[in-house]
Amino acid sequence: MAVKFKTPIQAMDDKQKEWFATAMVSMVLADGNVSQGEVESLVSSFAFVNSPGATERLKKFLHYKTMPDLQAFTGWQKNLKGRALMLIDLMETAISDRDFSPKEREQFLRIGKMLGFSYDKIEQFIQMGDNALQHME
Repeated sequence: MAVKFKTPIQAMDDKQKEWFATAMVSMVLADGNVSQGEVESLVSSFAFVNSPGATERLKKFLHYKTMPDLQAFTGWQKNLKGRALMLIDLMETAISDRDFSPKEREQFLRIGKMLGFSYDKIEQFIQMGDNALQHME
């Protein structure tokens, strides 16, 4: 089952698509526990990555449970909504196992900063994730 992303992936260049997929891998690996739900989200994220080499590299990070190195996201300076939608997709991936651990929170904060959001704004996204988790129970 492919995940329907909110992020406007069609508006991304190949480097941005790879960054987004790498960010998803880092969210899944953040707590050290890789659930089936997270893996499904992750595998579907590889579908939009155009480089077979990048796809293989991302799969290796998952297989060996090695955190990828993630740099700041480039582009979309004027596309705040697109960057916010990426955070929502990343949150949905993080909570797909019905848990949002302290390590996942730390990684989410790190990624939010890489996307250019303030601490307070990232905390608002985290609160939305916490609310979504409460409604899952």
